Order: sequence, then structure tokens, then C-alpha cells
Amino acid sequence: MRHALTALAFALPLPALAQDPATVGAMSGTLDGIQVSYVIADGEGADTSWQETDEGIAVSLTAYPSDSPMDDANEVTFTFIADTASRNPELLRGEMALNRDGETLTATDEAINLDLDNLEVSGDSLVLTGNIRATLSAGEEDVTVVAEEGTTLSADLQATILRTDDSDSASGS
Repeated sequence: MRHALTALAFALPLPALAQDPATVGAMSGTLDGIQVSYVIADGEGADTSWQETDEGIAVSLTAYPSDSPMDDANEVTFTFIADTASRNPELLRGEMALNRDGETLTATDEAINLDLDNLEVSGDSLVLTGNIRATLSAGEEDVTVVAEEGTTLSADLQATILRTDDSDSASGS
């Protein structure tokens, strides 16, 4: 009986643990030629999720350097919509923000190249793997992914993300 209660205690979710950010993936590559690695987090303070839309799949990722605390001061956010109608899913729209040294660098659409090797829905989970190359700039500076100016992030990424639990937005689209 005692073993059954112990097993049940480990199986039940604990509210304090459920709110801590959990690692759901990783990004590793280079930032302006310097090796970097990030953990993709989900939970309190980390907006990592996905949902189906009329256009395809909307994904939101929040990542932090793997050698630093999970803090807004050094986070990377990446949101995108991928067209899933074709055999090879492609980026329709995207936005990325990188916080470092008190500065926020951003990239949108033409400054982002996302090559998805896998974008697969399994129940409430989305499994994605691929490579991202983004040219980020400060302020409203307009750059493209192949621009010489700006800060370049090139990274392989993989994550398993849980569906957004928001039935109002899913049925309202």
C-alpha cells in the first residue's frame, strides 16, 4: 500500500513544479561567429506554445542561453507562422527578438530564413526540427537575412511544444 501511495504522489502534478520553466528544446549555433547554445523553455515567464490557424501553424518560442539564468535580460523570442499545406513547411511570417547587454535586437520576415526539417503534430504536441538564420538589428533598421550589417544568429533548433490551451482562439479563427 505504501508503495502505491508513493507512486501516486510522484504521478500527481505539483503546482509549484508545474509553474517553473521547463526545458522543451534547444538551439545551438553561432551569434556573429561565436558559438552559442540556448534552451527553449516553457512555463511561467516563458511564452512557448503552438496552435493551428487558418494559414498553418503559429509557433512561439522563448529561449535562454544555456549557461545563464532564465531572465528577460538575455532571452530570445521567436514567433512564426508556418504554411503546412505543402510537403515542405515554410515560413509565412516571423519575428525574432534577442536581448543582450541591455539592448534588444530584432528581425522580421525578410531578415529570417527558417528551414524546417520536421514539423509534426502528435496529439497536443508539436515536434519541430530545423535551422534558423536571422539578421538582427537595433531599432527600426531594415535589413535582410543576407545583409552585411546587423547581428547574425545561425542555429539548429529542435523542440517538442505543447499546444496552446485556448479553445476560444482556436474556435474563433
